[in-house]
Amino acid sequence: MKSEMRGIIEAQRIERRWRAARRVSPARPRPGFGVGEDALIRSLTSGRAARAETDRASSPAGAAVPSPAPAPALVPGSPKRTTDPDMRYPRAGVRSRPRRVSGRPLIAYLYRRDLPILAAIPLAPVLLALLFPVLGAFDFYARQLGVRMPAADSGELAMQPVATDARGGDAPMSVDATTFEQIRRTEYTVQPGDTISEIAVRFGLDTGTILSMNPVDDVRRLLPGTVLSIPDRDGLFHAVQPGESLSRIAASYEVPVYRILDANNLETDVLQVGDTLFIPGARMAMDDYLLAIGELLSWPVRSFRLTSGFGMRLDPITRQWRMHNGIDMANAIGTPVLAARSGRVMHIEANSGTYGHLIILDHGNGIRTLYAHLNSFAVSAGQWVSTGQMIGRMGNTGRSTGPHLHFSVIRNGRWIDPMGQLVRR
Repeated sequence: MKSEMRGIIEAQRIERRWRAARRVSPARPRPGFGVGEDALIRSLTSGRAARAETDRASSPAGAAVPSPAPAPALVPGSPKRTTDPDMRYPRAGVRSRPRRVSGRPLIAYLYRRDLPILAAIPLAPVLLALLFPVLGAFDFYARQLGVRMPAADSGELAMQPVATDARGGDAPMSVDATTFEQIRRTEYTVQPGDTISEIAVRFGLDTGTILSMNPVDDVRRLLPGTVLSIPDRDGLFHAVQPGESLSRIAASYEVPVYRILDANNLETDVLQVGDTLFIPGARMAMDDYLLAIGELLSWPVRSFRLTSGFGMRLDPITRQWRMHNGIDMANAIGTPVLAARSGRVMHIEANSGTYGHLIILDHGNGIRTLYAHLNSFAVSAGQWVSTGQMIGRMGNTGRSTGPHLHFSVIRNGRWIDPMGQLVRR
């Protein structure tokens, strides 16, 4: 009986020692330590008590029965395996040593789980951050060298034709020789029935190229016998303005500087105001193209302050709501007033009453423009005027509250908003 009590006391001591080592509350065992900690303790204590009872029964009377040896302490993190034969789970009481991982733990873990694709995901932002500057630098230098990358679906990726040099080798024909040549011009005399678009197609050029090189006042009035200058490649002519430099002009047209130098046979980038440059490969802006073919109007005043728009407004004199059939542009008396489009002077009237001195131009196709409150006239009735030609000067005549130009557009007998017909500033 004493041996049995001694075994129970020893088992309790082992349990207290184990729990102290694990720092786990007896009321709530810490999960994840092993497989059945309580079952392991019961198995350990029951096996030792049974052996003690067997030894006591088989020993002669009066013989001393040795106390059972204390069980080895289950120290967390111990790398040694327990040798107790009564333990059914040899490694149940020993936490395995954590595996050391070199490098990034997340990537190493994913590779250890045979997930190399997922392991590459954390590296994607780094790879993209390195790739974008490389592509940007390549695109910048390609633009400077005039290299155009072919589109993937344009059919330009097919094998380019090759030329055989004098030594029998093959040299790819990927460089346009005209890029480094000075522009050459030919003259063409307009024949009856010719149009700008037909002439452009005949010479394999863009319509804007011919319009830029030959400022045609009205494409609908292309007279036979007119001599046109035809360049040997597409591009635009640019008149150098004050404050412009060659690099600034090249950047505005997105053309390399060296191409402008070669096309114009320039040895220096020093420019003079008024010089005319040919910009190879440049395209005319849509608004400029529509203005050139007569689909848009140019502004009748170069510098002004817009004081009133088109539509209903409070009349500045009668203080009543009335329809304003044009726009008002204010500036000093004597400011030049220009023709918004080429046409014929249809009507001139001085002291017309509300509008004061006024001019009406007929541009054809049902389009007319009205210029009111003028100070003086520079044209006469029936005269043909060109786009941008001065027709009078700004004034303060008629019913007016200050010097300004009243500008109206009439289409097929109806007043329309001029802002929808004027080229964007």
